Amino acid sequence: VVCPSQWLADCVRSSALMGEWPVAVVPNPINTDRWKPIDQRLARQLLHLPQDCPLLLFGAMGGGQDPNKGFDLLLAALSHLRSEPSLETLQLVVFGQLAPQSPPQLGFPVHFTGHLHDDLTLRALYSAADAFVLPSRQENLPNTGLEAHACGTPVVAFNTGGLPDIVDDRVTGALAEPYEPASLAAAMRWVLDDSQRCRDLGAEARKRAELLWAPARVAGMYQEVYAGAMAHG
Repeated sequence: VVCPSQWLADCVRSSALMGEWPVAVVPNPINTDRWKPIDQRLARQLLHLPQDCPLLLFGAMGGGQDPNKGFDLLLAALSHLRSEPSLETLQLVVFGQLAPQSPPQLGFPVHFTGHLHDDLTLRALYSAADAFVLPSRQENLPNTGLEAHACGTPVVAFNTGGLPDIVDDRVTGALAEPYEPASLAAAMRWVLDDSQRCRDLGAEARKRAELLWAPARVAGMYQEVYAGAMAHG
């Protein structure tokens, strides 16, 4: 059995059916030549986003309707940030939907990008943001997290499921206590309130993407899995 994350591999190992089966962890690959950073000022200019304020990005493809996506937890976490003096200029960017007729009051200015249909625009969006937040209650190895890191963008998420396989805590982003809005708010604040630290996290995020998810590395890992299976066949 090949799993993209340690969490899913642990689920297999604890399974009554598959607990004795051989398990390997091989992440999904990402094209690090296609997904790579764009100069932040240029990216913001292209997308008509403000230049001189921190931007926090998150996706909303059905997120408000799917409890697993944790949109309610994100709303609660944002309420904790409203009184932070260091983040009084924070603005939010939401991709995956247009502005609803009655947009939720998030406490910060919000830019809705709508549905994005090409990788280049999404790459520019990741590059424009100072951080990408993934508030999901449960994920395996979401492509959005891989793409954000490949574009040099720190990721903030809960320390659950496969998300720790993406985020190296306090190195490429920050992990929060699962399902605790106050902890998620603290993680977002830690990433965003120091611009130099934010840039350093982004640089390490790009290095992590190149090291772990480049296609050549993932192909080599699969080759090892097949070689091992044949040797024990």
